[in-house]
Parts: sequence; C-alpha cells; structure tokens
Amino acid sequence: MEPERTNCDVARIIFADDDELLRDVVLATLSAAGYVVGVVPDGETAVRAVILKRPDLVILDVMMPGIGGVEAVRQIRGSEVGYEIPILMLSARGHEGDVQIALRAGADDYLKKPFDPDQLIARAEVLLAERKRSF
Repeated sequence: MEPERTNCDVARIIFADDDELLRDVVLATLSAAGYVVGVVPDGETAVRAVILKRPDLVILDVMMPGIGGVEAVRQIRGSEVGYEIPILMLSARGHEGDVQIALRAGADDYLKKPFDPDQLIARAEVLLAERKRSF
C-alpha cells in the first residue's frame, strides 16, 4: 500500500496538446494517479504556463499550431526556470529522427502515440523521481 501524498507532495504537471480528446484522456489518467494537471492547447501557452506556474513536469505534443513542441522545449530550456523541469514529449511522430530532434532540443524522454496510460504514468514517475533526486 502506497503512503498518501500530502498537498506538498503532489506533483504539478502541465500538458500541452491541440487534440481536445487526448487532453481529456491524459488529464483523467494523470489525475487518477494523484497528480495536479493543467492542460493547454498549444506550445505558446505551455511556455507561458511553465514560466508562471513552475510545474514539476511538462508533457508536450510535438505537432501543435503556432509554436510546436520542439520549439516550446527550446524556449522552456532558455527560460530562467525551465532548465530544471523535466520534459516528456508525447507524439504520433515516432521516427528515430523525430525522437533525436526532441532530445537534442532538451526533452528528457519521448513517448509515442498511441500510448498505454500505464506507460505514461510510469514515464512521469521516473522523470519526477529523477528531478527529486537532483535537489
């Protein structure tokens, strides 16, 4: 049995994707796992939210209108708060070249769509644990 999380232990996650149905699925999946999740529809809003809210984890779609996920990663990493926040890319683009571009831009991990909700939770937990250990 896992210990209950207190309010200060609850990880805050920002998730950006232009697909409303996927936003709902990810929100439900991560909320059921005990996380506080803010969802936004695009990369520009994600960058602003990260700078304002300083979440514990960011999950970005690669292909979004306006600023895509890779550019959002670059902007987050270039901000004074974003260098330390783990970033998980979640994308239908699964070619190795796409993965490498995202990782070189500063993403920490890459999960291909369609994904298993348990895999999403597992990847989030790993990134959050690594962040905790680095402090």
